[in-house]
Amino acid sequence: MRRFSRLFLILSLGLITVGGAMAQNRDRDRDRDRDNNRPQQGDRWRVRRSGRWYNVDNSQADLLRSAIRQGYAQGFDAGRDARRNRRRGSYSGLSVYREGTFGYSSGVDRSLYQYYFQQGFQRGWQDGYNSRYRYGREESGAAAILDTVVNTLLNLRRY
Repeated sequence: MRRFSRLFLILSLGLITVGGAMAQNRDRDRDRDRDNNRPQQGDRWRVRRSGRWYNVDNSQADLLRSAIRQGYAQGFDAGRDARRNRRRGSYSGLSVYREGTFGYSSGVDRSLYQYYFQQGFQRGWQDGYNSRYRYGREESGAAAILDTVVNTLLNLRRY
């Protein structure tokens, strides 16, 4: 009986030690993954559009994210208004869509900003016109595009 108790104690301590080490490894891996995906000071990114690569830094990447978000919000409101007023047609005739510069800042290539604004606008229009949230959600009473959609549209690559 005494041997059994001692063996049980040794096995229990071994399992506790192994379990603790596994938890530490899991926490370390989670922290490393989080740090690898977090933008760091000086990170450089590449974005591909129309067969051309654009190099952007963190602040420019943030401006492009903002372009998509601004476009979605503007498109959602325009689509909702069109539905309410029973207007048929498309977003392509709207000046805010054609210009694509709402919220533009000179810190990033203008044509790149316009492209991403229009991508957000198209999705916002679809959600607003169809009275749904396929690409976004309601956030504090306003339409906001999902971060997963923003990331998919940008498809930023670290270099």
